[in-house]
Amino acid sequence: MLELKFKEIPQDTREAMIKSLSDNQDHYLPTVEAIKEMFDCEETHILNSANSCLIAIAEKLPEPIIVADQGGWNGFIKSCELFGKEIQKIETNDGIINMEILKSRLKKNRAKSLYITSLAGYTAPQPLKEIQEICNKYGVLLIVDISASVGNPEIKKYGDIQVASTGSPKIVNIENGGFINNKTRKIELNKHLIKSLKADNITCAGIRNEIKKAPLIESKTMEMNTYLKEKLCETLSHDNIHKIIHPTSKGLNTIITAESKKKAKTLANHIRQEINIEKNIITTGPNYNRIKKASIVIETKNLDITSLKKENMKKLSELILESIEKLDNES
Repeated sequence: MLELKFKEIPQDTREAMIKSLSDNQDHYLPTVEAIKEMFDCEETHILNSANSCLIAIAEKLPEPIIVADQGGWNGFIKSCELFGKEIQKIETNDGIINMEILKSRLKKNRAKSLYITSLAGYTAPQPLKEIQEICNKYGVLLIVDISASVGNPEIKKYGDIQVASTGSPKIVNIENGGFINNKTRKIELNKHLIKSLKADNITCAGIRNEIKKAPLIESKTMEMNTYLKEKLCETLSHDNIHKIIHPTSKGLNTIITAESKKKAKTLANHIRQEINIEKNIITTGPNYNRIKKASIVIETKNLDITSLKKENMKKLSELILESIEKLDNES
């Protein structure tokens, strides 16, 4: 049995949040300043949830709005639907934007905004440099969900607007809250919405304490997930059914295709039986937020940093491979 720990708010961050209840200090403005400095941004807003951030952004976006056909975040689509915004999905390569398709779409002036997640399905990086260049060329507003990349120093270069969740389980893991970086200020956000949805002092104290750890958490999670992918690829590289999605890309989770939705669920259950953890790190597809194929998803991002060790990833890869073999034998 593999013992793993699910990501939770660290004790020092809990203490900072509790302290904010009685220290009579404003934690909102110092936290805003910390985020501005990290992302080289002049306008930042911290709201009470990631969904609140998406609503505040969606209300002001010019349309039509392009989103990925998979590997995105359905909460953004739902937020746009609240305001009757026109959404257009663009074909991707398992969540990764196809630049030729995007260029063709934008060249025909068929979009005003583009929303993408920095890591498609949390498993592979988008070609952000190329996407930013083509959006700039055709005057398309680029919104980048950076929840998976908060600790990456390169992420500050991309997006007219950045949005990040600090819910659970995320890189900045406070169980609630989120922030908006209006980097280029090409649109003006609704001040009433921003004020109404503003994060409380407790959330801000937690974000301020936790965001400084983001580079370590992001890099460690990516390192261990890459190691997990490599171990699985050693055996699955010639498996025509159980394929690793974006096998050489660096992300925060690992997606493995399955023969059917039913077999994906069976495989996930086999793996779960061999892991002792309080909450779930094995999910299944088809799932718009990951990929729309029968698959299992190893959510490495859900693991506490204390569980992000090579010996754990090696054991986890062995359990996955044993479960695949067991499933094949049952067929």
